Amino acid sequence: MSNLGIAFASTLVDQWVRLGVRHAVISPGSRSTPLAVACLSHEGLSVHVHHDERSASFIALGIGRATGRPAVVVTTSGTATTHLHGAVVEAFQAGVPMLVATADRPPELQGVGAPQTIDQRDLFGRAVRWFVEPGPPTVEGRGQWRRLASGAFAATLGSPPGPVHLNLAFREPLVGPDGSGVAMEPPPDDADDRGGVAMRWQPPDEVLLRFLGSGSGSGSGGSSSVSGRRSESTGRRGLIVAGDRAVRCDAERSALLELSDHLGWPLVADPLSGARTSDPQVVTHADPLLRIPTFAATRPELVLRVGGLPASRILNEWIARSGAAQVGIDRWGLVPDPDRLLGASLHADVEATARALIRLTPRVDDRTWLDRWSAGERLADEAIAANLMGEPAVVAAATSVARRCGAALVVSSSMPVRDLEWFGPPLDGVTVHSNRGANGIDGVISTAIGVALGGGRTVAIVGDVATLHDSTAWIGLSRRPVDLCVVVIDNDGGGIFSFLPQARELSGDDFETLFATPHGADIAALVGAHGVPVERVAVDDPAGLDAALRRWERCGGAAAIVVESSRAANVSVHSRLFAAVAAAVHEDGGATGGEALQARGA
Repeated sequence: MSNLGIAFASTLVDQWVRLGVRHAVISPGSRSTPLAVACLSHEGLSVHVHHDERSASFIALGIGRATGRPAVVVTTSGTATTHLHGAVVEAFQAGVPMLVATADRPPELQGVGAPQTIDQRDLFGRAVRWFVEPGPPTVEGRGQWRRLASGAFAATLGSPPGPVHLNLAFREPLVGPDGSGVAMEPPPDDADDRGGVAMRWQPPDEVLLRFLGSGSGSGSGGSSSVSGRRSESTGRRGLIVAGDRAVRCDAERSALLELSDHLGWPLVADPLSGARTSDPQVVTHADPLLRIPTFAATRPELVLRVGGLPASRILNEWIARSGAAQVGIDRWGLVPDPDRLLGASLHADVEATARALIRLTPRVDDRTWLDRWSAGERLADEAIAANLMGEPAVVAAATSVARRCGAALVVSSSMPVRDLEWFGPPLDGVTVHSNRGANGIDGVISTAIGVALGGGRTVAIVGDVATLHDSTAWIGLSRRPVDLCVVVIDNDGGGIFSFLPQARELSGDDFETLFATPHGADIAALVGAHGVPVERVAVDDPAGLDAALRRWERCGGAAAIVVESSRAANVSVHSRLFAAVAAAVHEDGGATGGEALQARGA
């Protein structure tokens, strides 16, 4: 038997598998039958079926995050396709590869009132790396099918990576023989199935030397010697700020650590940077330290930003006010600059650039600036450890389990990522994922499912509102082959708004109605209704939380822990933690090096 639509879809799928695709996420539908059958029939593809298109698309996003390779997400025509938009936008903003294959009606059924038919052309606007609509497959076009698949794959792994949308029209019959006599297009004998090729590129020396010679008090000429191909800017106060996706491999991490040590510049590492290790020059508690006026008074002259923006508003605003010369580096050229402060935004290889900077500069022996930050980090770490409680303690406990058992960590873009930023421990050996491309809280649990499918054991930390946003993610989770523990911090509403000006400026009733939005939902019952093992723990019961986490660590599989908290108590806990850090720094006096640095003209 032969079917033109299935032959076409099977060719696309086979070529994608040859290029490295290993997962397809499918939502049921009739018009997408050729794509679904092709995916299920290919022995090289793991197929995951989900009833809800939005959840399915975020699962595909998580797979792309975990593996660096696109998953195929398949939907039928009509409004089903619109449910993918949130995940597509996040993939676009975050540089995550994704192959979006939407089925459609053929042209003769467009604009005539045919059921389940909408205009799907350019459905996601400019939020895709490539949109293609090849039209219904034809016998004459059979020789171009693999080229179409290869082009889509190349675009999704391009520079930068991101989603590609293939809008694929199919005529009936969607299954069964159609008399075409066409089979799948065979691969050519010289097919190149290697996929994308990594490229290494560093900026010209002149660009790096110009940056090293700029900064406060440097004057128009700076202190670099371009003709000598070496900077003499020793002793300049600099920072290396590693934001989202700053490093993706051990070699890049090692190069940044070596650069930090070579220049005597602290490495301020966001939780999502991949650089937040326990090495002595790494700063994990910049946010609480910079809330202390005496510590924040001494500012950098040079800032090297790697990757995306850090999550910390305090850090970003402090850098913006510092007047420091800034340059940004990103392998895909995606350096955000909302304040328009970057002197240069470099599309460059992180490791190669770091090693070029080491080559171009003498080693800095004066450790005063670095020692000040290291002392502050030590004091903050001790103060946090002595006072940790409430929701920040939940985040720390879940993070410790991930580190202990080698799991990935997925954190929601609300309070969890901030608690990890402010009070979290070093993250040696832990890969952290968060949908910070567009900073939404939709699809977080689904993203975690995708990370677990693509990368193995995973711990997710989400709030109750994010859980309700993604409640369909629990469907079928107990039957999926994942090791995933979802820790839900339930404070009955939008806890993050309690830290924003709205909480101060609005009356209590208005704030509760518009922002706190208490829902009264029984999250544990919701999870349990889907057959997922769930435990309830009080936020002030760390022993109970530890026992629940250890049970999952031993047993594996899909599980949830609902930690019941209070929004009012959470605000108080955060205030006490920030105050404890400030008190520790003030009591320390000169150990943070403030006097010496002030004398140097901070």
